[in-house]
Amino acid sequence: MKPSVWKNVLLKNREVCNQLVLTEEKTNPNFSEDLLSENLVPFFETLSLSKEKEIAEETLLSLFQTLVTLVSKNFFKQNPEITNLFLETLHLFDFVSEENLTECISYLANVLVKVEEPKKELFLKRIQSFSKSTSTVEEWKILLTIFAWASGKPEYREEAKTKFEILPLPLKEKIQSIVGIGEETLSYPFPKRKGPPKETDPIHFRVIPGYTLFGGQFREIPLFGSQQKGESDPWVVTSGLSQFSLYLDQFGTNLISKEKISVPEKQTTAAIQSSFWKLIVGKKLDLKQIATVIESEAFVLCTLQNSYNLYLFYLGST
Repeated sequence: MKPSVWKNVLLKNREVCNQLVLTEEKTNPNFSEDLLSENLVPFFETLSLSKEKEIAEETLLSLFQTLVTLVSKNFFKQNPEITNLFLETLHLFDFVSEENLTECISYLANVLVKVEEPKKELFLKRIQSFSKSTSTVEEWKILLTIFAWASGKPEYREEAKTKFEILPLPLKEKIQSIVGIGEETLSYPFPKRKGPPKETDPIHFRVIPGYTLFGGQFREIPLFGSQQKGESDPWVVTSGLSQFSLYLDQFGTNLISKEKISVPEKQTTAAIQSSFWKLIVGKKLDLKQIATVIESEAFVLCTLQNSYNLYLFYLGST
């Protein structure tokens, strides 16, 4: 589509566009017209170049509204290289058409903002590497879910596993070949063990910050809840009367706040049962200070009597 077309449409509908901006400014005092102006041309030109035929006036106005929404949500305040990659990603996929363009923009933006800043570039480049192998919006959405999970969002693992199963075999094989993700990877939070753990195995250590001054969510010493947990359910962490769902795997950790409880968990002394994990954990932590423990052959997760953090040790593949 010629660059002048979208400009002419917006000029023709100037009153409508101005009203959209004014409405947003009234409801969002942090809305930036400067950011809107800076991103208007690259947004429309990148998206327009990916379409052989001209985009309908109604769609262009819908795109302008989408742009206003992205600006209002501070989407363009992130690294400019990331926003460029974002637009480039939409440009690369042939199935992104006038009919689904606004849907694809919104879906990709909503997933991208959930990915941590250092991982956004890799996330987008992974998506781009499948531009010639993905033929439908549904396949593309599944890719976004899988790579969001692999970018440190363990709460997406079950959904990613279920949806991976319905992908065409060639696409599954390419995902396995390029990024090493397959049905087995998605089936377990940590790499599946082929034998008992050994001290020479690759062992990873992760501290999950809890204290609010350091980006955590705990105002009191955290404990693992006593509730029963289903196979695919998150762990429960309590901090005073606050309760959290803990999603955990080899790629990341996420704590999601739940409803408050009426009676705090009682702190009881717990001990690591495995002699292997006792040896590993004892090298970094005082075993006598352990308050609560979640333990399996593949990992051990501890809270300490005098710490707001959670401490994770797990066996990796490398």
